[in-house]
Amino acid sequence: MKNIYLRFIQIVSFEKIHQHKDLSPTAILLLNEIAVKDFEQHPLNVSQALELCELGSPANLHRKLGDLLDAGMISLEHVDTNRRTKYLLITQAARDYFQIKNDAMVKAVQSR
Repeated sequence: MKNIYLRFIQIVSFEKIHQHKDLSPTAILLLNEIAVKDFEQHPLNVSQALELCELGSPANLHRKLGDLLDAGMISLEHVDTNRRTKYLLITQAARDYFQIKNDAMVKAVQSR
C-alpha cells in the first residue's frame, strides 16, 4: 500500500516546490497557524500569535512574524474601527504557496 503523505513529500521535493527556502520551519508552522485561522475567518492578532508557546518563545515568534512579513506571506491589518489591534492575514503570495501544496496533495492522491 502506498503512503499518500510520503508521495506528497516526494512530489514536493521532486518539483522543487520549496519556494521561500529562507523561511525557517518555525516560520512555516506559524504561517500554517495564521492561514488556518484566516481560512476559518477568525484571524489571529499579534498578541494571540505570540502566545503560541508550542511553536516557540514570544521573542522567537516575534522574529518569525518579521520574517513572514519580509517574505510577503502575511500582512498586518486593522479590522473595523479598532486601530489598536493588528490582525495577521495571509497575502496572495501565501495563497499561491498553499495552492502549490494543494496541487501536490491532489497529485499524490491521484497517483495511488
